[in-house]
Amino acid sequence: MGSAPPRTTRTAVREIDETTYWGYLRTSPHAGFQQSPEWGRARSGDWRPELVGWYDDAGVGDDGDLDSGHGRGEGDGGPAGDGGLLLGVALIRYRDLPLVHRSFAIVPQGPVLDWEHGDLPDLLRALGEHARAKHAFALVVVPPLARHRWDAATVKAALAAPETTLWDQVPPDDEDPVGRRAVEALEAGGWHRLDQGGVLDAAQPLFNAWLHLAGRTEEEILAGMTRTWRKNIRRAEREGVEIREGTREDLPAVQRIYSETARRQEFDTHPLQYFEAMWDALAVSGPGRFHLDLAVHEGDVLSAAGTAQAGHRAQGVFAANGSLKRELKASNLLYLARIRHARDDGADDFDLGGVASTLEADGPEAGVLQFKADMGAEFRECIGGWELVLDPFLRTVFTLLLPLHARARRLADQASRTIRARTW
Repeated sequence: MGSAPPRTTRTAVREIDETTYWGYLRTSPHAGFQQSPEWGRARSGDWRPELVGWYDDAGVGDDGDLDSGHGRGEGDGGPAGDGGLLLGVALIRYRDLPLVHRSFAIVPQGPVLDWEHGDLPDLLRALGEHARAKHAFALVVVPPLARHRWDAATVKAALAAPETTLWDQVPPDDEDPVGRRAVEALEAGGWHRLDQGGVLDAAQPLFNAWLHLAGRTEEEILAGMTRTWRKNIRRAEREGVEIREGTREDLPAVQRIYSETARRQEFDTHPLQYFEAMWDALAVSGPGRFHLDLAVHEGDVLSAAGTAQAGHRAQGVFAANGSLKRELKASNLLYLARIRHARDDGADDFDLGGVASTLEADGPEAGVLQFKADMGAEFRECIGGWELVLDPFLRTVFTLLLPLHARARRLADQASRTIRARTW
């Protein structure tokens, strides 16, 4: 008997339903709330969301059954349905150019694939073909993968050195082989890396702080913090700071202290509507886990934070520390409550959110870096956003129009707020 012919990969990307999508998302170590269907709807606005899945058609026989010779090992994919073996999912957001049936596409904090073992050239090729068939002139992906890692001690030493102002001046403690594998596949497939800014807004940070949770007790996590950090937790408890779960009625207070934080650290704030959309999408509609935690003292909300979990990764949606009673160190106690939630929900890692792209000790975000380093976090440089240009001319037009459109929207919003203020 002759040997079986070599198996040919025929991966295809197709639209899928939410149940199938969540079935894959909740089991992936690369899942994030920005790839949830609920968040895609909440942040739609000028963007159209689409849920897609990668299907391995080569594993399906003519009768629709899986070939018996194609088993599934660790990390090889999700369950098979009528369309074959599910190898990954993505929430794609499309933004249309005016007057033409063409769009710009982005996959925020995704796609959610088996980046460790999957056939990345084939998976990326299939995604590009799908975007082209959907009349996209450019496609951006922002894989949730690390490129380099620095431990807390390295970052604290860098902050203490006046001559050190940039991350690339500090040798990393580790290079992530999965991130390197993804970068090599993207480069080979004709994708190019984007600079931060533009479509890569603050929701897609290049540098993040992470706290590893898997296999660690709360005592071990606390032992990884500095003595001052643990002392601040005890002080907040002793002074009567309480942690409680927030509700939708707390969102105006949350938005107020978030705006205080934004002014202090010099970043853009969000309107109340953003927090309402966040709540409705993640706390009400989503099958993932979401916690809004508030640190309260004698009726005053001192700190607030939102944490979401779609798969095995807890992820900070936002964190805010108001200007009132800062000496009580409420934010330290609040982070301990978030860590407890994440551990109870089965998270392996806690993505604490983005940090500054510089290491300037006197910069507005240096305090946040020091705070998270003292917590025992490690710091990761992500591989960033990557773009596949499908129509260079329309991509250039979009690049010119996007800032003008954003400016017009800001002016319209300012005018609307002025009118409302005069009306009230």
